[in-house]
Amino acid sequence: MRNLAAFLPAVLIGLGTAVSLGFSRFDYALILPSMMDRLGWNYSEAGGLNTANAIGYLAGAIGTGRVIGRFPVRDLFLGGLVLTSLSVLVSGLVASYPLLLLLRLAAGIFAALSFICGGVLVSGLFPQDPRRSGAAISLYTGGGGFGILLSGLFLPVLFAKYGPGFWPRAWMMLGAAGFLFAGLSSLASLASYPPETVPVHGGNAAPWAPRSFLPALSGYFLFGAGYLVYMTYFVKWVENAGFGPAMIAFVWGTLGLSVILSPLFWRRMLSRHPGGRSMGLSIGMASLGAVIPLLSRSLPVMLLSALVFGFAFLNVPAAVTAMIRSSLPRTSWGPSITFFTVLFALGQIAGPALGGTISDRSGSLSSGLAVSFLALAAGAFVSLFQKTPLPEEIRDCQPSSKE
Repeated sequence: MRNLAAFLPAVLIGLGTAVSLGFSRFDYALILPSMMDRLGWNYSEAGGLNTANAIGYLAGAIGTGRVIGRFPVRDLFLGGLVLTSLSVLVSGLVASYPLLLLLRLAAGIFAALSFICGGVLVSGLFPQDPRRSGAAISLYTGGGGFGILLSGLFLPVLFAKYGPGFWPRAWMMLGAAGFLFAGLSSLASLASYPPETVPVHGGNAAPWAPRSFLPALSGYFLFGAGYLVYMTYFVKWVENAGFGPAMIAFVWGTLGLSVILSPLFWRRMLSRHPGGRSMGLSIGMASLGAVIPLLSRSLPVMLLSALVFGFAFLNVPAAVTAMIRSSLPRTSWGPSITFFTVLFALGQIAGPALGGTISDRSGSLSSGLAVSFLALAAGAFVSLFQKTPLPEEIRDCQPSSKE
């Protein structure tokens, strides 16, 4: 019981992931069909909102690198969550496409800030225990599954009762829940002892060697592009297959529950294999989940896709964090996590827009899901070439003091 209680801070900090990933990004897929119906969007316009969110995430990741060493990590974490929740809530108060683009952009900026800072906080829970640290990181990223599950239990039922016009209230409900989760996460973060991180830009930044992580960086970029296509359009795919709100809730809830349960498997993998193996296997399983719906539109196939994809996709950020933690000194965690997040965000920018454009031109959403599968499969392949860099490799790639 004491061992389980030790992980409670990681679980509660993970509620921040429910806000930054679940409410802010993934739950857009649940609200999207109603917004498309009421606002008359095509797939390109629908994907454009998540592309704006990804651009914001990129800007937030870069900005986090500039401020993470100048302000307390806990303060940045809480501020990011509060502003993310506000952006989500206000999304229910406007119907203008340009204004919604700006709000999705803002939500991405602040979500990146809170997610990166939350990862640093969780990394500081068990600084001398790699096994427990890997489990804590997995629990933290798995918090996004709780956001998916919670919305899946309520939003489809409410849409069934009130119709597509419920979409503004759906955003406001998610924003209000985000404020509650922000408070709980912030209190739990007091149990962490984060490293003294420094900005990724500037003369005092802790040196590290990006080229030693080239396979992982490439894989993370491809993963960002592929997974967000799936998470943007999967609910619409289920709806197009003829299923109503109850089945949508069942499928989406299955995905969220799978994310929540996934740390039971991945925590050991992360502690024993913190290099490219865990990352490649996670992306590979996500690619399998993405291709399954292309085989059949039956309910069992949709559920299997959600189960497999949910089990794998949020472990990828956990695998990256575990790899950084095992390969680099503590003072490099903030800058390196930020650098990886920038590449990830660039992939997210490309994915939804490309998937939506291809779907519009082909007249079928299946071509968009095919883009998701191909990007994920490529990301899994290149990630497997990542080895844990040896200390001398990292040192050799660092700039000398004379430069």
